[in-house]
Amino acid sequence: MVAQSPLQGLKKAALDKAKGLASKENLNKATTLLLNDLDKTRAQFDSTDFDYSIIVTDNSGLFDVKEKGERNAKLITSANLYNKFMQNDELTEIEKARAHLEFGEIFYAQNKYTTAENRFTSARELFESGSGTDDIGYLKTIANQGLLYATMGRFTQAETYTAEALDLRKTKLGETNAGVAASYNNYAVLRYNLGKYNEAEKDIEQALAILTQNNLKDAMQYAIALNNLAMLKQTIGRFDDAIKDLKEVLSISEKLQSSKSKNHLKFVSNLALLYQQTGKYPEAEALYLSAQSRISKTSPDYAALLNNLALLYRAMGQDEKVEDPLVKALAIYKSNVGDESPVYAKTLNDLGNFYRSKERYAEAEPLLTKALSIREKALGTTHPLYAQSQEDLAIHYWKKGEIDKAYTLYKVVMDQSLEFINQYFPPMSEAEKTKYWDVLSPRFQRFYNFANASAATNKEVVKDLYDYHIATKALLLSSTNKIKQSIIASKDAVLITDYFKWLDQKETLARYYAYTKEELKEQKINLDSTERAANTLEKRISERSKDFSAGFSNQKITHAQLSTLLNDQEAIVEIVRVRIYNQSFTDQVAYLALVLTRGAKEPVLITLNNGNQLETRYAKYYRNTIQQKQPDNVSYEQYWSKIEPALAGKKILYLSLDGAYNQLNLNTLKKADGDYLVKKYEMILLGNSKDLIAIKSRKASTPKKNAFLIGFPDYGGPELTSLPGTKTELDGINKMLKLNGYQVIQFTQKEASEKNLKNIKAPELLHIATHGYFLQDVEGKDDAYGISAENALENPLLRSGLMLAGASKTVSGASAPSLESNDNGVLTAYEAMNLNLEGTQLIILSACETGLGDVKNGEGVYGLQRAFLVAGADALIMSLWKVDDAATQLLMTNFYTNWIKLRDKQKAFKQAQLQLMTKYKEPYYWGAFIMIGN
Repeated sequence: MVAQSPLQGLKKAALDKAKGLASKENLNKATTLLLNDLDKTRAQFDSTDFDYSIIVTDNSGLFDVKEKGERNAKLITSANLYNKFMQNDELTEIEKARAHLEFGEIFYAQNKYTTAENRFTSARELFESGSGTDDIGYLKTIANQGLLYATMGRFTQAETYTAEALDLRKTKLGETNAGVAASYNNYAVLRYNLGKYNEAEKDIEQALAILTQNNLKDAMQYAIALNNLAMLKQTIGRFDDAIKDLKEVLSISEKLQSSKSKNHLKFVSNLALLYQQTGKYPEAEALYLSAQSRISKTSPDYAALLNNLALLYRAMGQDEKVEDPLVKALAIYKSNVGDESPVYAKTLNDLGNFYRSKERYAEAEPLLTKALSIREKALGTTHPLYAQSQEDLAIHYWKKGEIDKAYTLYKVVMDQSLEFINQYFPPMSEAEKTKYWDVLSPRFQRFYNFANASAATNKEVVKDLYDYHIATKALLLSSTNKIKQSIIASKDAVLITDYFKWLDQKETLARYYAYTKEELKEQKINLDSTERAANTLEKRISERSKDFSAGFSNQKITHAQLSTLLNDQEAIVEIVRVRIYNQSFTDQVAYLALVLTRGAKEPVLITLNNGNQLETRYAKYYRNTIQQKQPDNVSYEQYWSKIEPALAGKKILYLSLDGAYNQLNLNTLKKADGDYLVKKYEMILLGNSKDLIAIKSRKASTPKKNAFLIGFPDYGGPELTSLPGTKTELDGINKMLKLNGYQVIQFTQKEASEKNLKNIKAPELLHIATHGYFLQDVEGKDDAYGISAENALENPLLRSGLMLAGASKTVSGASAPSLESNDNGVLTAYEAMNLNLEGTQLIILSACETGLGDVKNGEGVYGLQRAFLVAGADALIMSLWKVDDAATQLLMTNFYTNWIKLRDKQKAFKQAQLQLMTKYKEPYYWGAFIMIGN
């Protein structure tokens, strides 16, 4: 049983007594008793007992901290009692106002929204006419109006009342009053419904902070606000964090109420949704079915559960279980909230999508159209759910064969999606951006499928395909670099201090990642809280980096702009990896090549449909022939033969690669009866073809002529093979650079340490000659070269790195992790991101497999390559496979000789490869290294 509040008991006793009284005199006495007692208790009780709006699986509704809807419904047993009560002539206006408020809340909890609206309106009018605007009930009336209109989908009115309630509560109750927390929470839910996710998150965090100040971390109010934060995180893809928050919510809820309570069931349903979205289908189904039998079959909560259960069965491939629950959910929503509500539109849209997937187009179209219309009226045309409806209808027209209708809708959707990035990205940390992009990027993938399918009849869509792709390719890397650059250039002392404080926090995290969860527990270290602190500081920094906030929308580059930068001998080749979408995504992959030349009206589109084979069979074949130094008569045909006809007469290619193309060196491909591509083209690798703008606009500058060389480390044990060739390599480079006026710092043997590398300050040139590594899989291992395997498993930047002095003890496990120092001889890519390399022209990673990592669709390689680019390097030279020591030494010597003479690192690098070919014919020797960047 849940204990009644003092207020609840008083109301019930008085009303029960009133029901048995016949005379007007006795009714007046009971009424006076009730209202006097209410007046006495409100000052101490109402400041913390406010109704809280809750996000329930994408739907917003009233949520009562005392479950008023369950227990107070019985208080109104007849309309006759209500009418007698309200018509009592001896009630003052303030007393009537309070009564209207109380009954309005009860009607609201019973989903009788129109009646509740009338009661709240009457309450407000009576408070105002009776000079009761200082009464705490007046504040609650306004707050309730905001909640009611939000529930009804009338968001413009809701925002007016919610903002007013928040301002009044802050003024009358104080900034830290728990009632203010309620208004922050409710405003957060409203903003969530309006698609204002950044503002919503701030409001919820403000509510949680106030509740914590008021020692309410174990109260239902806190659980509700934390639930709302979890569901906001769910919407923007931060699923793991959301699950953690919801588990805490359920722990609080179970202590306060039974696990069968209505409140608890809402939280359980939300957790089930998160399990569903993270692929834990059996766990999700078990929670839904458990909750199903304990929720009223006519309530909106039951409709929400049916809707999510239907989508779960869709994801599980049990399509026969999908239609019926969606139809039932629609009927429940219609009877409770009407057929113009956003929640009704969601179910309508889901059912329309299901019919479309089954090619039941005649049934799907009216549902999808109606859902779009409802969302336009309720949410507006810039809301994420409106964009989702537009896309769903566009896909419907596409699959139905009405390409022109589909294209018109899709064009609007994609432009709006770019605006979402511009809107939501600025205050997010990189981890949060990554998760939000994971939510949004499937839309771009679906559009690429649509563009490819309709390109034969619609040339405009090919232009859009190119433009949208370059707008978002390497988006995460680009945003990180922009923020860093804007901070450094800001001259804002506080911002710069916070930035370096954040770097220190990441260094601390790098130490913590060496420990298992059990070891951290023994050391009394909370890894989660440390990560949260770093994340919070990063968000604060990002939000204050105004240059980035304005940067994205101001830099919409198009194919037409890039085309004008090319000369007649140049071309851009943009590779796009596309996951095939039929009525849903499949496990098949295609690659698109977009070739852009000077004066072209649109890019040339080439489709390679054998994407799965390019990533498996042919990738393995390419690597094997390289390693075995055998002729390769297959790779050219598979990866390049279809693209080459579009490059007739071109000599210089700007290549922006994706997917499997990141794991091979195109220079090493050749026709069976022809020569290697390195002799035919000058290939320049870019992260995104719009980087060409920076290349073409770059003016000649005076080189800093300082270099940092590090290599030939003393590994300190037999676990790592010594590399004497690297000593010869570094000494030769050192001598050559000094003869040409360079200031050179060189560290070898014991001085080739992680500590010395971390202390560098943006040299023009950084050359590292040592062992590199990338661990593809650490499943089942305890340790990943000094990093706990359970931490490394989730982050490829913890699975790649460089071996430096003393690394053998770390590799062997003989060296225990230290909380005092990060100098364990292994520089992970995660640590490399923090190096001070802003302004460094070139980094040469003269080590094995430094170009490898996890290939993330559209983002490039997550490993050392990404780390050094994030750290600020303009360009990198790195290897794709284990390199021959003597060949590498000669390649580097040739490169530096050429670079000093030509002052063009791209030409110097190609010439060095051609020179090496005269001695070593096979690509194994001269093709291991690639250069990427500006």
